Amino acid sequence: MKKLVLVLIMLSFVSSCHRQVQVKKYEPTWESLSQWEVPQWFDEAVLGIYCHWGVYSVPGYRFNDGAEQVDSGLWYGMFMYVPNDSGQPNYGVYDHHRKTYGDPAEFGYHDFVPMFKAENWDPDSWAKLYKEAGADFAGVAVEHCDGFVLWDTEFDKYNCMDMGPQRDILGEMFAAARKLGMKTVATFHETPEEMFEAGRKYCPEGVSVNNPEYKELYEVDDISVKNKKLLEVVDKYKPDQVWFEDEFCGEENWKPFLAYYFNTAEKWGKQVMIAQKHGEAPLSCSVLDIEGGIFPDGVWEWAGMEEPQQQRWQKDVPIGNYWAYAEGVGCRPVNMLVDGIVDRISKNGVTLLDVAPKADGALPKAQIEGLKELGAWMAINKEALYAAKPAHFVEGGADIWRAGSLRYTEKGNHLYAIELGNEWPTTLGFADYGDSDPPNTPYTVPGVRPVKDSEILMLGSNMSLPWHQDGDDLVIEELPDPLPCDHAWSFKIQVNDVTD
Repeated sequence: MKKLVLVLIMLSFVSSCHRQVQVKKYEPTWESLSQWEVPQWFDEAVLGIYCHWGVYSVPGYRFNDGAEQVDSGLWYGMFMYVPNDSGQPNYGVYDHHRKTYGDPAEFGYHDFVPMFKAENWDPDSWAKLYKEAGADFAGVAVEHCDGFVLWDTEFDKYNCMDMGPQRDILGEMFAAARKLGMKTVATFHETPEEMFEAGRKYCPEGVSVNNPEYKELYEVDDISVKNKKLLEVVDKYKPDQVWFEDEFCGEENWKPFLAYYFNTAEKWGKQVMIAQKHGEAPLSCSVLDIEGGIFPDGVWEWAGMEEPQQQRWQKDVPIGNYWAYAEGVGCRPVNMLVDGIVDRISKNGVTLLDVAPKADGALPKAQIEGLKELGAWMAINKEALYAAKPAHFVEGGADIWRAGSLRYTEKGNHLYAIELGNEWPTTLGFADYGDSDPPNTPYTVPGVRPVKDSEILMLGSNMSLPWHQDGDDLVIEELPDPLPCDHAWSFKIQVNDVTD
């Protein structure tokens, strides 16, 4: 009997130790949370794709005069409540709304909710398109500034299950993405306070933004409600990345939320992360996301970073001229998309690309075609990007990163030199972005010394490229004809002797 008790005690001790090894405990302190590490899946990722889609997609109105600064579509709910005599800009939205739908006092923003039906939405076709485009993760902007929620929640009656589409958009999108092996992202954005403040300030009392009946849509949630919604998304949908545009859950709740999310993910056996824009959490337990320019000259608004960064970072960009659907929304030239993706990876950055579906769930034709063309390029060249890192040994100072058309990555025993065919970065709008200039022979790759007698290839071609060394530079004497793709050509160069 004593032996049996001893065995049971030992088994209990071993089991307890095993649990302690398996589950890393995070406390709600920055010191404890700094145990977190960037997930391997994100450290290897190249591209994520998500969407801005919701009630604001219904009017689909393209603003006039300066619309690029305020983003047509996404902010319709703000400017429909700004009268012409208010002294504030409304980009023609107020007059358009009165003409098309009626006075805002008669037809408020909430009246668009039943018109958001998603009747043509097929999440599996979206996921397939994203995967073909080269995406490693996918998701949805689950709550934006208009206050309408795109998941099945018990904490907000203005949600996609009880109103509008009457479908669990986040749940269906995550399921479709996971079936194809993609990780997932849920993004949380600014609150309705800024969106509808103009209506409270400038419109008559009769407008719905001042009506308590619609409080849950037009007013900011109590912090406790926000936290419940956030934890609900974590528990119910198990996102691999949670992205914040602002302090969605309140400054005082960052540490408790991160501890909960990280500890819960340990139980799932998943590597997770948060992305944040404004320094709400230290980079020891989060990833920096850059939306828009952070440099005063504006050159880096599309690119993201001037120099390679030690920690992985993220840049979210719209595929077209608007974040959300509006009439005339297009797609940036694919070589512009590719150049940005390559530039970011060469500086240790991941791209989160936004698409702009119509209210019925159909993606604009131009964006479908753009994603397919991007996928064709990725099928040839993603080897140079996936799980690759900035080429740490490349010298030449800041100029090699800040200007020119050549970018470097490295992986294992190989360096990848990627010729963009355009000077990058650029301040050009996508309508003015030119075709990529293909490399000519002899083609010089500065600062690179391949292994003696090694083979150099251009991805997408089996041709062994003849080359010679000219001091510190590699000179490629002949290129494939025809070239394997239309832009951003990737040279694969052995730089470390695998026999060493």
